[in-house]
Amino acid sequence: MGNLWLFLKSKTFGVNAVLALLFFIVLGMSAQSILKWVTGFGEVQTVPDLSGMSLEDAQSALAELELEGVLLDSAMYRRELRPREVYQQYPVAGAVVKAGRQVMLTINRSRPELVRLPAIKERTLARAELDLRTRGLYVSDIQYVPDVTDGLVLEVEYNGRPLEAGSRVRKGAGLTLRVGMRSGDLTQAVPDLTGLSYGEAKALLQLSGLGIQWMEGDTTSAAIQSQSPVNSNGAPALPAQAKVRVWLK
Repeated sequence: MGNLWLFLKSKTFGVNAVLALLFFIVLGMSAQSILKWVTGFGEVQTVPDLSGMSLEDAQSALAELELEGVLLDSAMYRRELRPREVYQQYPVAGAVVKAGRQVMLTINRSRPELVRLPAIKERTLARAELDLRTRGLYVSDIQYVPDVTDGLVLEVEYNGRPLEAGSRVRKGAGLTLRVGMRSGDLTQAVPDLTGLSYGEAKALLQLSGLGIQWMEGDTTSAAIQSQSPVNSNGAPALPAQAKVRVWLK
């Protein structure tokens, strides 16, 4: 026992103990460094919010962070977005990922695909609008014309060009419909309502001998974005008490 105590107190044991401690410290640091090098541990980035950017700008922003932007999908066209605008990403904004990680991007299609116009002539306006929406089309303007077929669609136009059932049109296109109206002569001019509140537009139409029909949007705070029929610039466009449809945003 005495010899063991003397050995523990000896200079030889102290030197060996220090060397052993240093050895294990160096070994631990080396193992940790090798692990980081193999796994890339510690080299992480926060994924930025890329929504609203073009594909090229999003890829450049990711490259600055040592991330890679990869196009995942561009099959859908959304009318409210710019062509090639990013509207979805994975991983989502704020996610923490390792450097070199791929970020999958979904962008708006450059041009809408072509769709075929459904048969909407001699159908009611409500049915025609429903059929058009199912094809990704919408009604941008309605022109009422005197006709015994009250409330039925008589003609369809796109950019001044008459269309028939089966015609190919870009998805998202706004069409002009001519609708029969048997309720009287066209005597009332349609004023410009864009930018007005719902209440202001309603009051103005009442002074013009017309009514108002809400289609979409918040009537308490939003302004009118579009109307149908459009401003007729003082020319008679509707019979008395007919309604002007409005969309608010």
